[in-house]
Amino acid sequence: MPSLPAAAPNAALLAPTRAAPRRDIQGLRTVAVGLVIMYHIWPTVMPGGFVGVDVFFVISGFLIVGSLVREIEATGRIALRTFYAKRIRRLLPAASLVLVATLAGTVLLLPQSRWQSISFDVVMAALQVQNWNQAFGSGSYEGATALVSPVQHYWSLAVEEQFYIFIPLCLIAAASWATKARVAKRQLCLYVLIALSAASFLHSVLFSASDHDVAYFATTTRVWELGLGGILALVLPRFQPGERLRAFLGWTGLLAVFWCAATFSTTMAFPGYVALLPVLATVLVLAAGTLPAAGATPAAVHSTPTRGRNWFSASALLSTGPAKFLGDISYSLYLWHWPVVVLYVFLLGRQPGFLHGSAIVVISLVAAVASYYLVEQKFRHVRQQRAVVVPEGIRTQQGHRRSFVLAAGLVAATTLTALAPWGIVEAKSQQLNGALNLRQYPGAMALDRDRPASVPSGLDVRPEPAVAMKDVPVTGGNECGAFDPAKMGEEKCRYGRPDAAKTMIVVGDSHAGQLVDPLLLVGEQAGWNVRAMVRNGCPFSLAPPESADTVFHNCSNQNRETLGRILRIKPDLVVVSGMTPSGYGRALQWGWKDPEALVSGYAGLLKPLRDAGIRVAVVMDIPYPDFAAPDCVQANGSGSDACVLQQQAGDRPDDPLPAAAARVPGVDVIDLYPYFCTEGRCPSVIGNVMVYRDNHMTNSYAKTLASPLARMLRL
Repeated sequence: MPSLPAAAPNAALLAPTRAAPRRDIQGLRTVAVGLVIMYHIWPTVMPGGFVGVDVFFVISGFLIVGSLVREIEATGRIALRTFYAKRIRRLLPAASLVLVATLAGTVLLLPQSRWQSISFDVVMAALQVQNWNQAFGSGSYEGATALVSPVQHYWSLAVEEQFYIFIPLCLIAAASWATKARVAKRQLCLYVLIALSAASFLHSVLFSASDHDVAYFATTTRVWELGLGGILALVLPRFQPGERLRAFLGWTGLLAVFWCAATFSTTMAFPGYVALLPVLATVLVLAAGTLPAAGATPAAVHSTPTRGRNWFSASALLSTGPAKFLGDISYSLYLWHWPVVVLYVFLLGRQPGFLHGSAIVVISLVAAVASYYLVEQKFRHVRQQRAVVVPEGIRTQQGHRRSFVLAAGLVAATTLTALAPWGIVEAKSQQLNGALNLRQYPGAMALDRDRPASVPSGLDVRPEPAVAMKDVPVTGGNECGAFDPAKMGEEKCRYGRPDAAKTMIVVGDSHAGQLVDPLLLVGEQAGWNVRAMVRNGCPFSLAPPESADTVFHNCSNQNRETLGRILRIKPDLVVVSGMTPSGYGRALQWGWKDPEALVSGYAGLLKPLRDAGIRVAVVMDIPYPDFAAPDCVQANGSGSDACVLQQQAGDRPDDPLPAAAARVPGVDVIDLYPYFCTEGRCPSVIGNVMVYRDNHMTNSYAKTLASPLARMLRL
């Protein structure tokens, strides 16, 4: 899966914010959610449709900040309990419904190997921190495939909710300061917004340039977009353009939004300064749709009806009935469309064309309409029972308490629901703690050419496909999978007996890391200790990998430092392995423009090791299945031909490691292909053991390679 994220509209932004909102704003919401849905279903048609999120952020800042400042001007304060109670009633019921429905769809339609990761995502979404879960997780957002979470679109709602927490407090502080300084509250609120937005924009530009995968989801890189919307709300009452200028601004802004959606791509350092264009375009559309009249109050500015608008203006187009209706249901439409896309694509087995994509749109619309009328509107307009006369203040407090109880109940119910599928898989994962009986589960030894092991029939596959993704090596999921010689001491990631007479170092990327456990088994028998110097996504080469917009020089620089440490240790054996360039392209969309540079980069590090008299062996990469092996086995059974990779030995992707070894005398080349494939057939289950967890082998299968590795390495 590609690691670059795609944008999704913020759920909170999509929700209506006034009883009678400006019709053109509802139409603008329709445009934004339409762009995002187009991007998710037909990404080649609208490659930059993710800019819909920027449109929604501006709208949200415009409406929310504007209403808060008007409240400060009218009352001198912000009723925080009222503000948050309204947010809860408008947003949380529908969001919780979709989360629970998605969990049900997951259990009914997706393999158990997906249950835990989706359950965790659901909890993160319910707790409004899905954006940080996305930023620091391994999920990918660019396309809907079998590996994509159906709830990761909640990241934008999390950004919104986090903004809602701190922006009222900032405005309250500004108002208090304004009172003491005897300046206008609106003016000081404006200055605070400008300062916050400027700082956020600068952070966004710098962070997006260095790590835009994380920057994309970070709240701090998005505040300026909401802030500009708020700034517009505060300065707009003084803006009174003529009719023609308003028409020009509206069409310019609307066309600019569509131009961004048609030309932007996820390879850009987004949001950064790139997001400035769709943000400013949205500002123009909002400004063009406002019709301030002489003496108009701020509230009137934000609720101007469509009467009097020019028929040829963009605002008039956005104010039509169909556009307004879709804007009204856009929150529910956004919540439902992504789970529908992910589940539909999983069942379809490929990206949807026009007909299947249209079916996804229809299903999402039906679910959204039902959710809007039966959930959104019901909770948003809860009516109080008035059989007993209750003072207005007390009735308001009771309503607030009910809203907060509702929030706690929905979050708790969603979390508890997510724990059920998570617990089912967790119980199965306990099998990973025990060693395999090699008589029953010979794994790779079933393909040994000299002494093939017999394979008992009628046994369950180990590990179970549901927990195969958790069957990782000792370097998986900890700092030893991200070895950094500048930060990690000499004794870090050292395994086996400390007093062992011989030392072996395993170096390379995660495909080298999967060899640590079988080599550790060998070392325990032969008197070796094993040191792991592996870094995920970083082959042991002087030629750095690169994505569409980043060259990972830190990888090659750390390899030089690792080489220095190895030369100081002077081990008895260094084992090098790594994923092929083809694998990097498929898994991460990384590569090398010059394949020769990668071969030379490998040789440039192997040669100093051999020159120092260190024995070196390179292990060729394993086959890369073109399907999700655990899911395939769970769905079709361990003996299904659907779960067999067809790959002749001569058709394997080019592996630069043996080519580099040929340039350095004395480097051994180890090829494990015969323990994965026979006669061009590479099954997902060998010797009753699950071979793959993704593009890596399971740790269970890796351990069954201990004897072949010992023999090939002459240990």
